[in-house]
Amino acid sequence: MFIGVQSFSTSLGTSFKINIYSELSENMGFINLAIFSSSMILLCSNLVIANWDPATGHLHDYRPSQNWMNEHKDGSKCYKAIQVAECAQNTRLAYPNVQLFATFNVDHSDDNYHGCPYGTCCAYTDLPSPSDMEADFTNYHSFFWHGLGGISGPGTNPIANPQTGAFGWESSDGKFHEGKPDVSQEQKNHDSNYPGFKLPPAWSNVEYPNQSSPAQPKCGQADGDNLDPGQVHGSYGNYEPAPASSYKAPPTHLA
Repeated sequence: MFIGVQSFSTSLGTSFKINIYSELSENMGFINLAIFSSSMILLCSNLVIANWDPATGHLHDYRPSQNWMNEHKDGSKCYKAIQVAECAQNTRLAYPNVQLFATFNVDHSDDNYHGCPYGTCCAYTDLPSPSDMEADFTNYHSFFWHGLGGISGPGTNPIANPQTGAFGWESSDGKFHEGKPDVSQEQKNHDSNYPGFKLPPAWSNVEYPNQSSPAQPKCGQADGDNLDPGQVHGSYGNYEPAPASSYKAPPTHLA
């Protein structure tokens, strides 16, 4: 029996766990399977459709201060058990809320799964200042939209198949498509069309950390190995994870 969720933005992060359980379902009794199915219904009720609108900037290994995150908690939406690439490639807020920024808190218990890092993505309508940012090596990553800050680009690999690591893309209906992305489906800066759209000033005169670090964040603790399993042989993308020695802790604060 195969159970999968592919019509929601967090399908990849959750389907991995769903598929593991589905392999066990052949040996599950009717009552246990009913309980499991009910749990999946509750899980799916918390999922939302996202917009394929890639981040314009990123900062690996940085997050806003805890005070900043606490102060802006009411204006955020958080989604658990997703890939860092899903956080970087999709916006998760709906009209009239314009997503300016997102944090990704790594769950290191999933560091050895295809598509890692996995964790919690929180989307914000507010933009921190450079002075709000603090280094948190391998535990947090930050993403920016509308050219407001960060090193250019989303800062991750494409979204990956959690069972093979094959690269693909996620259309705005939440469906994952393995292979070369159909960029005509992107909705870049889609929320700039909202009535009353207005942006805060972009960051300026910021000295960012060394930009020669690997494209994909590390899957592992700061002082440990990179546990990223990469891809099953022959999968689309030809991705090979970088060794742990390629990742360096950034300065504590931005200059």
